[in-house]
Amino acid sequence: MKKGLLLIVLLAFVFTLISCEQGPTLRLYNWGEYIDDELVQAFEEESGIRVKQIAFDSNEVAITQIKGGNQYDLVVPSDYAIEQLAIEELIVSIDWSKITTFSKDTDLADGLSSILANVKNDATDSFDLLEYAVPYFWGNVGILYNTDTVNENDLDGWDTLHLSDTYEIAFYNSARDAFMPALKATGALTINHPTTAEFNAAVTWLSNGLTAQVSVITDEIFDAMLDPARYDMAVAYSGDANYLMSENDKLGFYVPEEGTNVWMDGFVIPKGAEEDLSYAFINFMMDYENAKQNTEYVGYSTPRKDVFDEMISAGGTFEDYADSYDVRINANDEVYRYNEDLKQQMDAKWQEILANKGFDQDEGLGTGTLIAIVGVGLLIVTSAVLGVIKKKKAV
Repeated sequence: MKKGLLLIVLLAFVFTLISCEQGPTLRLYNWGEYIDDELVQAFEEESGIRVKQIAFDSNEVAITQIKGGNQYDLVVPSDYAIEQLAIEELIVSIDWSKITTFSKDTDLADGLSSILANVKNDATDSFDLLEYAVPYFWGNVGILYNTDTVNENDLDGWDTLHLSDTYEIAFYNSARDAFMPALKATGALTINHPTTAEFNAAVTWLSNGLTAQVSVITDEIFDAMLDPARYDMAVAYSGDANYLMSENDKLGFYVPEEGTNVWMDGFVIPKGAEEDLSYAFINFMMDYENAKQNTEYVGYSTPRKDVFDEMISAGGTFEDYADSYDVRINANDEVYRYNEDLKQQMDAKWQEILANKGFDQDEGLGTGTLIAIVGVGLLIVTSAVLGVIKKKKAV
């Protein structure tokens, strides 16, 4: 009796899994915690299309998965990754005639337009991001700080991150986000093509800055900078800063005049995707009301000019954080470009610095990695369940 009941339960479980896969399914490959799930649910109910969300925690992981043959219908990588995917012919051009809720010619926020123009008009390395991507969010990188504990006179460029004898400081555990402040602080002419001397100076700056008192983090920032904040200063993305400042009024956001990295993430369509599903989801997310709800939930700057203007207007959701929400590309700011050799150099040196400083290899483990670990566990459990059923069927 117990065996029979167990078999019924297991069969019901498997049939449930199978039924969940029936009907059209959009495979969305996105950063963790980077979309309002209520909007995903609303899209499913409105369209009848199921959305299967898969999370990644770095552009490099996303690119590796796409190159490895994993099929997705939409991916949300960053600018330099979009450039790489386009060069390697892993994504298709956007057919803007199929985007009915957003116009790249009239609806782009001014600050985002300036960033896109900077890349497109590069005299030596021009690339049109809008040929391959529909903008999703955009922003920059700065220092999120505790206004109660940090003397604002100490906010004097990226060298502020070297004040670990005075403040609790956290770097962001990403090679690019570590080297950008280092290259800017040491006077490199560009973060995209530093000379050997400039790169070595940045390595020394990072090595000196990562003292025993410094932490390296990623998504932990969302817990660490709530009141009371664990760190006095932390390298942060502008959208994360917006969200955290809305939750903790004792925080401020500082972008050094030496320059920073400005960036854009966008929807791209991999080759082999179910493009009708891809465009249906893009149109849904770019709709005025949905774009508004999504930016209010995530905290990053929306690409829609009308929503953007509303967010920072009097009474708008981000009125008090207009400086960090309204990202512009200033004289010393740069967009990271695809440069495989430099990426490998940065990755290798960053890991070497962390190892030499005794940082645990799992420190700063991102949400996407944790989700992947859980996902593997679920696959193992599911495989075990199917194995039991097959054995019982064979009896």
